[in-house]
Amino acid sequence: MQSFEFEKALMQKHYNSKKFLHTKKYPKGKFKGTISNLSAINFSKDGTYEAMVSGDLTIHGVTNKVSEKITLTVKDGAVMGMTEFNITLADYGVVFKKGKPSKNIAKTVKITAHLNYTKQ
Repeated sequence: MQSFEFEKALMQKHYNSKKFLHTKKYPKGKFKGTISNLSAINFSKDGTYEAMVSGDLTIHGVTNKVSEKITLTVKDGAVMGMTEFNITLADYGVVFKKGKPSKNIAKTVKITAHLNYTKQ
């Protein structure tokens, strides 16, 4: 998470600070989950499939359960997927009680996850 770059240096400084994501202490976010209807996806046939993914999302040292739709695309034996999670920052211990950040930073943010799997 430390490698995220912002167009304004001050935004990047705030993002990495102890008051926000404290990326020195929590350098990574992690999602560990499963696709609930895996049997409905034909991995030997090219196509696009809708599925549900659910699991544990850890950010800022806090883990919460998440569940969301995922779009999987199978093409020539490779699988690509994309999903988006809307999370509330306070659920992960990221809270601004006062000051400018409490007014300028969204309370809910969108996380986009892409996956690529190639048969070995």
